[in-house]
Amino acid sequence: MSGTRQGLTNRDVLVPLALTVAFLTTRILIFASLRIEEVAFVANDVGYYAFHLNKLSLGERDIMLEYPVPAVWILQAIFWLGGGQDTWLPVYVAFFLAIDAVVAILLYQRHNALGALFWILFTGLQGAILLHRFDLLPAALVAVACLYALRLPKVAGGAIGLGAAIKLWPALLIGPLLAPNPLRDRGARSRLIGFSVVGFGLAAASLLTSGWTRSASPIGWQSDRGLQIESVPATPLMMLRTFTHSEQWRIELTPFNALEIVSGPGIGALLSVSTFLTIASMALAIYLAHRLIRNLGDGDPRLHEAMLLAVLTIILCTVVANKTLSPQYVVWLGGPVAALLVVGRSQWLRRHALVLATALLVVGGLTQLTYPWMAYGIMAMPQGSGPETAVLVLRNLALVCLAGYALWLTLRASRATTM
Repeated sequence: MSGTRQGLTNRDVLVPLALTVAFLTTRILIFASLRIEEVAFVANDVGYYAFHLNKLSLGERDIMLEYPVPAVWILQAIFWLGGGQDTWLPVYVAFFLAIDAVVAILLYQRHNALGALFWILFTGLQGAILLHRFDLLPAALVAVACLYALRLPKVAGGAIGLGAAIKLWPALLIGPLLAPNPLRDRGARSRLIGFSVVGFGLAAASLLTSGWTRSASPIGWQSDRGLQIESVPATPLMMLRTFTHSEQWRIELTPFNALEIVSGPGIGALLSVSTFLTIASMALAIYLAHRLIRNLGDGDPRLHEAMLLAVLTIILCTVVANKTLSPQYVVWLGGPVAALLVVGRSQWLRRHALVLATALLVVGGLTQLTYPWMAYGIMAMPQGSGPETAVLVLRNLALVCLAGYALWLTLRASRATTM
């Protein structure tokens, strides 16, 4: 008996210690990479925020229209805490490093450290962009919602509501979290209440302080954007541009602060494909929510797993469909899989969860290679470099395959039971 207690004590010390070492090592590597010329420019993104936040502090309006108003409020708070444009970078990085660490800590379970280990490795593979852009925050909120969907339903709903308020796309995820039925199930109703109070509350605050035009500007900004070179819909043109002798396709840094294919045949057609896929992904989100509500009853042991798989599927389909796939979007995928490794109990799903986690680690590594390490080769004029573009194509094909795989798992996990 004492030996068993001693063994548990050793595990309780050694496992969190190993996770801490893994976290610190991967983050030290991220900071070390910023000393390399091919990576150092990633820190300029924080400079972009600072430039516009400084304008806001001087009283200028209509700044950072691509971001929802609550997101700008958060950035303004960090800007203020950091002392302004010239001194805020360490505070900004520390804020996101702390969020990263908190999610890893929440995912750690005494007898199941897989979720935390996956999160540490997956976010570490994102590289320097993880701590120099904004998307880690909505990704962390989704991770919290996935982990606590059943245990703390109001917190889970509120996390999705806050994510929707600062980045819009998490609003699609509330559908699966309404299972088994918000009319009959207290947990589903609590998730809906949490989402409504936080999400609609911040939306109302945005309208009251900034008006309709500014509050709706991120939607208009997104719709006006072109075909970003890293997106899945742009993949055929990126292949033609690199692997044929044609120089018809021209890339430019547009006013949307993105590298887009601005001229050449096929752009309009692929933008239409992206629009169709985006509408289809929204329809899929509605269908999956309906399927979970219809097929999973109160107390169904499959409920949590089916929710997480549906959330992962919706995020993957959203990323694949989007005409703008910035590299930081990949971090959105980490939360559902990390939570699945923690809460998954079904025997049939365990191997699939490990496959998903392994595949996402590969996708994370490939994404860091495409940006920043191989960015110059991919966007080279007049044609891209073959090896670099091949990595981008491989990453995008992996995302498409993962979307199909996750959808199949979701459908299997939410099948109607037969008597």
